[in-house]
Amino acid sequence: MSSAPAESSEVSDRKIVLIWQLKLSACLAGVVVSAYGAYVVISSGFQLDKCRRKFSLHWNGLLYGNSLPVRVSALLNSQYNVCLQPDVLRSLSTYFIKFDLTKENGFRRSDALMFLETVEIATDDPIVDRFIAAGVGESREHRMVSGCSLQEFAELLEALVLDSRMKGDDQLEIKIKQQLEEVNGEAASDAGQPLKEFRLNNPFLLNKAKSLSKELHKHMQEDFKVSEITDIQHELQRNYNFRDKLQRIGTSRKLTDAEVRRLENVNQEIYLLEEELSKQKHVCNLVSSK
Repeated sequence: MSSAPAESSEVSDRKIVLIWQLKLSACLAGVVVSAYGAYVVISSGFQLDKCRRKFSLHWNGLLYGNSLPVRVSALLNSQYNVCLQPDVLRSLSTYFIKFDLTKENGFRRSDALMFLETVEIATDDPIVDRFIAAGVGESREHRMVSGCSLQEFAELLEALVLDSRMKGDDQLEIKIKQQLEEVNGEAASDAGQPLKEFRLNNPFLLNKAKSLSKELHKHMQEDFKVSEITDIQHELQRNYNFRDKLQRIGTSRKLTDAEVRRLENVNQEIYLLEEELSKQKHVCNLVSSK
């Protein structure tokens, strides 16, 4: 008979402990949620629209991950399609591959700017600034020495050519073609010559350089993973802007065959990117217009 009150007292104590544990957990959860909400609000500059975008972005990142779909990544990394003349595209690919193979670090954004200087294009143009900003790194200097794909280089020249066409200047593409042919011709005449390259032979400096390179690569990978979730949105906005530019050119004159094909491909890319966004439940209004 005496064991029954003892058991009921033990059950009552357990309930009290459980209630306190639930209260403590609720308090901790409230503190975490409040801190997270305060962080988002402050980092968004107290702007309601930016807060909503960040909350949506973080929530979708938890549900669907922060990496781009494989099909979209493959598309963005393998395309080579711009509305420049075919002979310019061939010369451009030859120029790019020559640099990419002969330089230890490959073709970098600084190399693209050096080419622009040879055709007397100002490197402080907003189009060039966006090209540099697309590089990897925390500062402008780091992004300048980051890698550059053939498509990115071609799109930079394409944007500059289209911008000059809208201003009534059709000579820029001709200058680019002449410069590419001149450089490629010099490279062909030097074929068979021994390749002169700088090699770092000092073991102490080499080990230090490798260590710094690995550390830099690690940080660059971390930065890339953080920004990867927004890449598809930036790519979609870039295609919107480019389609608008081609359509504005089409209102003033008839588009060339290359420009028509480019516009069709841009529309296909937009459809594919929007389809992937809907599949991943990334809301299209996350894309902010520039």
